[in-house]
Amino acid sequence: MAIVVNTENCTGCGICLKACPESNVIKKTADKKVAISAMFCKMCLLCASVCPKNAIAPED
Repeated sequence: MAIVVNTENCTGCGICLKACPESNVIKKTADKKVAISAMFCKMCLLCASVCPKNAIAPED
């Protein structure tokens, strides 16, 4: 399982950046959207829980 970002819904607000206790959410500089560093993600889903646009979700 992994966490994915729906880039159509992501506005780049950065709330998820602050919520991640492992600093695994990164902001892409070109479009200001976010990505999840899956290699180190602990799957706590805090980033998904604070996203106001529901742009972050677990993927099967």
